[in-house]
Amino acid sequence: SISQIPCNPGSYQPFTGQSSCIDASPGYYTSALASTSQSPCTVGNFQPNSGQTRCLAADPGYYVDTNASTSQTACVLGTYNPEIGSNSSLSCLESSPGFYVPVNGSSNQLVCLPGTYQPNSAQSSCLDADSGYFVNSYQATSQEPCAQGTYQPQAAQIGCYNAEPGY
Repeated sequence: SISQIPCNPGSYQPFTGQSSCIDASPGYYTSALASTSQSPCTVGNFQPNSGQTRCLAADPGYYVDTNASTSQTACVLGTYNPEIGSNSSLSCLESSPGFYVPVNGSSNQLVCLPGTYQPNSAQSSCLDADSGYFVNSYQATSQEPCAQGTYQPQAAQIGCYNAEPGY
């Protein structure tokens, strides 16, 4: 050969006298021609594949808290993260009272529907209103008792029934 060939982005070669380039490892990347080393993905980023030219930012609902990571970590039940590229579990926010998060890796919290309520934070579900009680609003943090002269025999209801004549 009368010339040498540069390693393409996504590969590197730290040694002299070589006949090929080395693919960047998972968790690493190379973005320039003729790289002599690979660079680790920084916190908030990851790369599951080899031979890559860049890292991937952590998705909403996830975080990456180590360098050279090959994967991202999901926020747990009852927590959520709306941001991209988060670098700590502290980025996972607890659901607020009146809301819940039912799955891992969620980017948002869900509102409790009428007939349900949730007085606590960091919860994965809402509570059904008990019989004798009702919830007639969204994101309720408590249930209301049926007033005198009314009743409710079922759970998870949005109102109470008036007592009938003779009762």
